[in-house]
Amino acid sequence: MHMTLNYNLGMSKQAGDRLLVRVISLLLIFTILFSSVTEARRIVAKEITHGLEAVDDWVFPKVTDYRKETWDQRLNRLMNTNIQNAGGISAAVADRDVRCLAENVYYESRGEPLKGQLAVAKVTLNRLDEGYASSVCGVVKQQHSNVCQFSWVCNNAISRPIGLAWTQAVGIALVALNEPTRVEDPTNGATYFHATYIEWQPGWRKVQDSVRQIGNHILYRTKPKRN
Repeated sequence: MHMTLNYNLGMSKQAGDRLLVRVISLLLIFTILFSSVTEARRIVAKEITHGLEAVDDWVFPKVTDYRKETWDQRLNRLMNTNIQNAGGISAAVADRDVRCLAENVYYESRGEPLKGQLAVAKVTLNRLDEGYASSVCGVVKQQHSNVCQFSWVCNNAISRPIGLAWTQAVGIALVALNEPTRVEDPTNGATYFHATYIEWQPGWRKVQDSVRQIGNHILYRTKPKRN
C-alpha cells in the first residue's frame, strides 16, 4: 500500500510524517484485532453449535410425542435411524446377516406394504429362533430335497437389488435384527408363508393354525408362539 499526505493542511512535513505513521499503525492494529475477533467468533460459534446439538440430542426425544406416530411412521423412523447408525446402505450390508435378510425381504416382498415386508423379515428370524438353521443366511438359503425354502434363492435370473425398495429392505432388516422389540411381530410368530394367488393349503400335520393375511401373503406357524 502506498499513501501520500497533502501537506497543504497547515502542518509541517515532520508532523505529517508522524501522522502518517500513526495512521498506518492504527490500520495494522485494527487489521490484527479484526482478524483475531473473527477467529474468536468462529471458535465461539463452533462451540455454541456443538453445545446446541448436544442439547437438541438430549431434549428432542423428551419433547417429541412418539405416541402420535402411526405404525408406518414409527417403522420408517427406526429404519432411517438404523441406516444412519450403520453408516449407510453399503456399510450396513457388509454384515452378512443383514445382507441375507435384506435380500430375502427384497425378493420376497418388495412392492408389499411395510408391514408385509417386515413380516417376511420376522418369518425369517422366527425360523432362526426355531432352529431351522444356525444363522440368518442359513435360514434364507436352506433347502430340503433340493427345493429352496425361499423361491428366489433357486432363481438364477434374479436381478441386482436397487432403488428405494432395496433401501427399505435394508432398513427393515436392520430394525428386525437390532431392535426386535421396538416394532411388534405382525406375524404372531409365523414360520411359513405363501402368496395369496397360490391355491394351495399346507398339509403339514404340525401346522397349528393360519396366523393371518398380510398384504399378498398368507402366514402360518408350526407350533404355538413362545412366550
